[in-house]
Order: sequence, then structure tokens, then C-alpha cells
Amino acid sequence: MFRVVGETNGIRITHLWPPYPAGVTDPYPAGTLSVGTLATLEGQNRACRACHLRPGCTQVVVAEGRADAPLLIVGEGPGAHEDREGRPFVGPGGQLLDRILHAAGIGRDEAYLTNVVKCRPPGHRDPLPHEARTCAAHWLEPQLTRLRPRVILAVGHTAAAYLLDTRLNMSALRGQWFRYRHDDGQGGTYEAPLMPLLHPAYLLRRDTRAPGGPKSLTWRDIREAAAVLRGDHEPQQFADPAPPDMQGQPGLF
Repeated sequence: MFRVVGETNGIRITHLWPPYPAGVTDPYPAGTLSVGTLATLEGQNRACRACHLRPGCTQVVVAEGRADAPLLIVGEGPGAHEDREGRPFVGPGGQLLDRILHAAGIGRDEAYLTNVVKCRPPGHRDPLPHEARTCAAHWLEPQLTRLRPRVILAVGHTAAAYLLDTRLNMSALRGQWFRYRHDDGQGGTYEAPLMPLLHPAYLLRRDTRAPGGPKSLTWRDIREAAAVLRGDHEPQQFADPAPPDMQGQPGLF
């Protein structure tokens, strides 16, 4: 469950509670990561050994890129290559993403890259929902308070579901802009357009360039994101991340 720790401009700020399993001490209790630079936060993150994922991976894969990057790319979690090298998006999927971005005129040096979960889940599986919530509440959320991207790309369902707090699947999310709002760490909020992308690992498993296929759709989405990033135009409209059966539901659960 989440504990509400504050509210800013009507947006509730929450922390997962309890953040760690019984018997495991949280080395950075809620509130202790609200000060300091992004580099300090990243250093603390690399030393984290609190959750059950850490013993099974080589190292914590925190992020890559500069704090003032205009593009924020948030993925799901490290894979084997990322775990070995300590850098996000360096495996086959990351290399494909680099090529797609480059073809759209976006350099890797224009992006700050990170993941919802910083430690590699075992067995090449996706992060479980409670792993995503726990890790993100302690590390991704404080990262986001220190970043001011012009555009956010949520790569894969875990990233899109967490950032948009949605149960919709990727086929319903991709190809649309969403408003992402977050605590800015200074008593206010910031807002940036967010575009969900199909994960490049998914594209590698479906290696077709047929019109309407995953690669074709991703190329369309990347070109739209690049146009907004360059300032060619603003998003024409924003979608609602709530599934139809949840729209208008009172905030009881």
C-alpha cells in the first residue's frame, strides 16, 4: 500500500509503505532523499542493498546522461548486458533503440536514461509490480524531482504503467501523448509530455518492417517524439491513461 506524505497543488505525494520486507532495514527512510544533487542520489542508489533483487545481480544500474538533458528515457529494468556493464540500454534492445533514435535525429547524449527498477530481475523476467513500486518510490521518484525534461519516453509496459498509474496495455497506450506531472522537489510541480514506446526487446522478437507492424508503429512514435523534442510542434492532444471502467471512479481505492 501507499502512505500519503504530502500534497502539492492537489497532487498527492506518496511513498510505498512498508517499503521493504519485514526484517529488512530501509537505509534511506522516506524524506532523507529530498535534498542533495542528482549525483549524490545516484551514488546512494549504487550502494543500495536493501531489497531482494540486489543479491542476485552484479551491480545496481542507476542511470546515464546529464541532468539537464531535454529527453528522459525510462525503461523497465536492467538486462544481462546492462547488469554486466553498469549502464542502461546497452544490450541488443538498447542498441536498437539507439539506432532508432539516431535515425530520428536524436543522439544518446541528448537523453537521461534510467529504469523503474535498478537491479536486474532474475531469469530475464519483467519486474513484478511490487518490485517496481518499491524501487521507484525510493530511487526513481527522487530522480524525477531533479530532472526537467522536455519530453519523456516510457519504454515498455512496466515504465508506462508506473509513470501513468494505469492498467491499460501497451497497444492501448502507444502512439499517444499523456501529461506527466510530478513533484518538482521545491514545493511545486512540473509537467512534461510523455509518450509510451514498445520495448525494443519486443521489436527484436518481431523482426518485421511491414506497415502497421511493431517497428513501423515505433518509428512513427519516435518521429512524433523527435518533432516535439525539437520544438517543431506541440502535442496536438493528450490521452487519458485511466481505462474506461475507471474513469470518474471516486478515489477510494
